[in-house]
Amino acid sequence: MRARAERCSDAAFDGDDVSDPREDSACRRVDLPGSRTLSIRPIRPSDDAGLVGLYESLSEEDHYLRFFTSTGPPHHVVDKLLHVEERGGCGLVGVVAEADGTSHLVAEASYGLAPNGNGELGITVAREARGWLGPFLLDALLEQAAARGVPNIEAQVLFVNRRMLSLLGRRGLAYLDHDDPAIFHLVFSTSGGMPSWPPRHDRPRLLVEIPGGFWPLEKALRAADFDVIACPGPPADRSRCPALRGEACPLVAGADVIVDAVPGDTGRVLLASHRRMFPSVPLCVEPSDDLHDGDGSATCIHRGDDETAVVAMLGAMSGRTPAPGRPTER
Repeated sequence: MRARAERCSDAAFDGDDVSDPREDSACRRVDLPGSRTLSIRPIRPSDDAGLVGLYESLSEEDHYLRFFTSTGPPHHVVDKLLHVEERGGCGLVGVVAEADGTSHLVAEASYGLAPNGNGELGITVAREARGWLGPFLLDALLEQAAARGVPNIEAQVLFVNRRMLSLLGRRGLAYLDHDDPAIFHLVFSTSGGMPSWPPRHDRPRLLVEIPGGFWPLEKALRAADFDVIACPGPPADRSRCPALRGEACPLVAGADVIVDAVPGDTGRVLLASHRRMFPSVPLCVEPSDDLHDGDGSATCIHRGDDETAVVAMLGAMSGRTPAPGRPTER
């Protein structure tokens, strides 16, 4: 398979109808077997029928994974996607041109602009095109987002949606919340590497580094009006972690306070890296059998500590006073 990737020109987003996927409005093209061509191009209002056909081709399980419901989306959802560009977002579709001159829509990907300046992801790929088109389409969308100054993309993904989690897991992910244990609220960068904090914020920012990306005190901190991002720690490929490469991590650089709960040598290396590169950012550790602060200079948070006291302590360390917390169950 031969692929040629191209950036979309401004003219590609002017709203003109493009019925032929071979037109120059395509962001990317791939020559397929059988003299077919896949084009990734901007979504058009005339794609209404193509999108409805794509969604109708999905199974009940597919609908649930994409829309969190067993039925397809109502028409107002489709209409919102068709006009996402008008609200500051971006939408792309994948269209296959057959050798006989016919064409059909096989995928869509979009982001809507969130109030915090990040994008919010939606993506659908027809069953026959899965396995390779998803990453290709997502790369094209991220290229558009980065060019428009959108730093990160957020995604809400069901825990059972292993295909999507695998697709997004190839990037540097962090977790934004765990209000619903069945849904992962993820964030990743549009330009590669680790994500950054949202461009617009007015709350103290707490970075928690912990395997699995979940910390039991997150809910209490969010109730106290902290902005919490949990990093699951270095992936299996440790070279993808900027802190372990001696480079600045944007999450660390933008944090008001950090909790390090990564065990073992990795946790100690992260702690040392943060101290060296960002000595002014307050650090806490959550000690375990194989993680402790070697020189005793970091504040310790122990499992079972009173959450109200922990919230107050982290608020003081961040230099900002969080809102009074509400009691939460742990």
